[in-house]
Amino acid sequence: MNLFANRRFGGIRTSAVALLAAAVLAVGFTTSCDQNFNAPDPNSPTPETASIQSLITGLLANFRYTEINEFLGAAGRETYTSAADDPRIFNQPAQDAVSASDFTTARPWANMYFTIGNARSVIAAAQKLPAADRAGVEGVAKTIWAHELIRLSGLWYDAGIKIEYKFDPSAPFVARAQSLAEAAKLLDEANTALASAGSAFVFKLGPGFTNYDTPAQYAKVNRAIRARCAAFQGDYTACLTALQGSFLKEATTTWADLYIGVNHVYSTQPGDITPGARSGGGSPYNQNIAAPSIRWWAHKDHVSDNPDAAVDLRILNKVAKPTVVAVPSSITGAAGLSASWAINMYPDLNTPTTIIRNEELLLLRAEARALGTSKDLAGATADINRVRAAAGAPPIAALTDATALTRILYERRYSLFFEGYRWIDLKRFNRLTDIKAERAVDKIMQAGWPKPLTEIPQ
Repeated sequence: MNLFANRRFGGIRTSAVALLAAAVLAVGFTTSCDQNFNAPDPNSPTPETASIQSLITGLLANFRYTEINEFLGAAGRETYTSAADDPRIFNQPAQDAVSASDFTTARPWANMYFTIGNARSVIAAAQKLPAADRAGVEGVAKTIWAHELIRLSGLWYDAGIKIEYKFDPSAPFVARAQSLAEAAKLLDEANTALASAGSAFVFKLGPGFTNYDTPAQYAKVNRAIRARCAAFQGDYTACLTALQGSFLKEATTTWADLYIGVNHVYSTQPGDITPGARSGGGSPYNQNIAAPSIRWWAHKDHVSDNPDAAVDLRILNKVAKPTVVAVPSSITGAAGLSASWAINMYPDLNTPTTIIRNEELLLLRAEARALGTSKDLAGATADINRVRAAAGAPPIAALTDATALTRILYERRYSLFFEGYRWIDLKRFNRLTDIKAERAVDKIMQAGWPKPLTEIPQ
């Protein structure tokens, strides 16, 4: 394994993370909208709390790795990436040809384990803090740690992932069920810690966590992620229990209500480098649909598969026809494909990307109600219609046992578009046959990402 991968997987020394946060990220979050990244007590900070703030800032900055959305978008036939400079970004997932030694494997593995290493370092550095303050750090860091295990388990699926973080290629890969069980355990430990963390953190979480930046409020985020984990485990009783402690808002009537939750935020300041993103700072998926070239496109059937596309804000607010590029456009770097609708979800460099939000929670509850052992098809129908009403779409008819799963997958397809879920959803329900290869060279990915070559004993 090279030095880069070694550092990222093996866990980062506290001093190294502090240096990264102080020398790079503090510069990147100095605009007025990001001022919450400053130390919480500027009049009299202690060395310990100032260091923890730097480490938390570094943890949250690297946590923003979202490139897997692009990779999984190709695998799940949600999106096309027009990348003549590197057609592997699209073609490898679309052809089930992701290489064990290629950057499409190495980069997501390294970035997410780097975040896990940072989370462990923050927890270690907090050991000198008073008990309540230490519990707050543990609650935040373990929640993020578990979030990354859930993402890793979804991307690597059949191959499994590692839950031992030492630099050791012989550390075992574990099956997805075990990695999700580990994530659930971490989330429950974090929730317990947050309950004893007092009324305030000794650090700031920044604008992406507005309204969820105290231990009690952040615990709602923890329970939201716990519900996602439980649904992926097929444990719908645990999912419903976790949702009761989350920030789920049932009285959802507007588009803004769907987006209640927590986000990754971005800065265009020189020091803010988003992991895995192109250079220049800002949102990694920002694009101008009036530009002479378009990088991210919706799948050719994305709009036509939605009979309510003319009114559904999940179409109207997420894709648009370019005003300069002729449509349908040939996808550069993916010969034989064309598309008419460009992704328009991040029109501004400061547009955040979602960590978890109310729209997903309502659909998780619908899934748990419809597919769990204590069925509540009427409740599931109501949750789906809450999402659809807020998105301007007409209500659906009452779910039945025969229609529930197909409808849930449909709603998640449009609600969570380009967020890295469709392939995982189809895989976990054995529905990969729902998507078709479009070209002779294409294949539907069946197993997920391969084990990275550098993580296998040679």
